[in-house]
Amino acid sequence: MTLIDIDHHTLTRLASDQSMQDTVAIGQPGGWFVEVDLNGTRGRLVSRRGSVRVFSRFETLARYLKQIGIDRFSVNAEHYDATPTRSRPDAASRLARTHEAAEHDAWFRDQVASALEEADSPNAEWIDHAPAMAKLRQRIKEGSAKRELNAD
Repeated sequence: MTLIDIDHHTLTRLASDQSMQDTVAIGQPGGWFVEVDLNGTRGRLVSRRGSVRVFSRFETLARYLKQIGIDRFSVNAEHYDATPTRSRPDAASRLARTHEAAEHDAWFRDQVASALEEADSPNAEWIDHAPAMAKLRQRIKEGSAKRELNAD
């Protein structure tokens, strides 16, 4: 028997045309997939990326089939195993990184607000660029001299 891939649009059209002989919900480890009989050719529902569309819950599959017009279907649960095959072990670390990023963002925004408030204060002391840079260069020279003395 030939097996072909069919997408949602095709399955919807086949359901409205009543072109299918049978629809079967087939159990596998972690979920369910759909096959339809098209006069000797089997069609398997696939996702947009081309992989077999697996429904983790039978209720979700039944609701999906009913929505596209398939009210009656058979069930093959021979290989069904409720053990989930999909897991997200990285979820905790991803959530922790999200919280850290939010905390840093809040801290940064607080620092910017404080700086703007200080700059807008009538008592703010403004220093010209040239004297500030001269003072910074002097500090760098003093630090280099101390390092040279400590290295000897």
